[in-house]
Amino acid sequence: MSNSEVTPQPLAFLAPFVQQKKRLLRVFWIIAIGLFLFELYWSGTNSLVSNFGAILITTAAFLPSYLWCSGQAQGMPIFPLFAITFIWTHALPLVDNHPKIITFSIASQLYASCTVTGFLLLGTLIWFQFVKSAPLPPKSYRALGSYKSGAFFLWVIAAGILFNMYFSGGWFFLDGGLFSLIRGAILGSTDLATFVLSYKLGTQELTKGQSNLFLLLLVAYMLTNAVGLLLVGVASTFLITTIAFIIGRQKIPVFTILIVLLCLSLLHLGKGEMRAKHWVSGQGTYVQPWEYPAWFGEWIGYTLNDFNKDKDNLPKSEQKQSFLERSSVIHLLLLAQDKSPDQIPLLNGETYAILPQLLIPRLFNSNKIRSHEGTYILNIHYGLQTRENTLTTTIGWGLLAESYANFDLVGCAGLAIILGVAYGQSTRWSLNTPILSDRSLFAVLMMTFAFQTEWTAGVYVAALFQSSMVLGGMMVFLMKSYHTSIPVFMNRA
Repeated sequence: MSNSEVTPQPLAFLAPFVQQKKRLLRVFWIIAIGLFLFELYWSGTNSLVSNFGAILITTAAFLPSYLWCSGQAQGMPIFPLFAITFIWTHALPLVDNHPKIITFSIASQLYASCTVTGFLLLGTLIWFQFVKSAPLPPKSYRALGSYKSGAFFLWVIAAGILFNMYFSGGWFFLDGGLFSLIRGAILGSTDLATFVLSYKLGTQELTKGQSNLFLLLLVAYMLTNAVGLLLVGVASTFLITTIAFIIGRQKIPVFTILIVLLCLSLLHLGKGEMRAKHWVSGQGTYVQPWEYPAWFGEWIGYTLNDFNKDKDNLPKSEQKQSFLERSSVIHLLLLAQDKSPDQIPLLNGETYAILPQLLIPRLFNSNKIRSHEGTYILNIHYGLQTRENTLTTTIGWGLLAESYANFDLVGCAGLAIILGVAYGQSTRWSLNTPILSDRSLFAVLMMTFAFQTEWTAGVYVAALFQSSMVLGGMMVFLMKSYHTSIPVFMNRA
């Protein structure tokens, strides 16, 4: 295909958003009203202030989704998805009698709720300026050829499976720098591959053979990822593929979602016992591919045993945390607001000062700090961990609590502006370009990061840099230039 060839229908990727406004709005209101009723009447708290705080956050978190579902906001829903994560990380824990949240006063909880709400509203305002209308199609862009892209991304997922086996099996024949480089390349490209192929599965652009192979590889990738007894990566992959499929098919695969959520819930029940038996000093055990059947069989056995336990009589140390207890990060914002600056001084940018060091590949700096160094600084500063503890356990803070711990409310406002601009501009760049273009694939990368609720700035920047380098390599070696010769205008209604 020549460089001057015009790609037809550059708006095909966005067409479902316009066509399904009414259906999306209907689903939006059902979910929103149901959640508000739960927070008001069926929550686990007796404090109306906690209910009010949770509803405040939920309203602000749903506002970008309303703008997108109603068609007032264009493009990929990057910021709406980011905002929604604040429902289970900040709103619902307030009404769930979270053991760490109830130790703070009602006034502190209300202050934290207003902080989160203000952050989301400011971020929404900034983001909306970029997406309330669509720009003219770009004169040119680079994109993968549609025919070859399916096979290429299938190979990427296969490489991801092999890497998972390499990591869980302890086949460490690569040095640290090279391992870090390959790891970043595979993880970044795998997120892109799963999104694109799931979208193509939804639009039925894949052949029957490619569809079956993709589903097989996807299941294998999620299983090999789960071997390490960390289900966060599996849940993230499933969320990415589900959203991409919904966008492509214009339909929610309810049955599939329920089946996968059931499987993840069952694995979660037996995860604690598996870790207690196989993790030594916080480190996992190596599992070879031929041991997977026995490994998952043992895991399911612990899950079944869990149903027979009298959980009320278990020692507190053995009782499992609920999903909301594990996903909450608002208690860390409460901690920072309660202690700083009166008892513990603000960090004044200490966790941000390390960002330039994280952009240097470990291949060129064997003494490079870990990407979670910012998280460790926060935990040590607030007395949650010692330096030795950070070698085995990570307590995630999230971007908002980190910004407050550095610069108080000014940091929260600055973060809202930065993320509003970043998510808004990346969405605007992708408008009027096909899914396989460089602009849309970068927006996909940003969307995958929107779900990472416990990342601090160091982890975020390091991961984005590595993934962007992978995308840059694809642009240079795999993509071709295309020119838009026929003006196409978005429906601005």
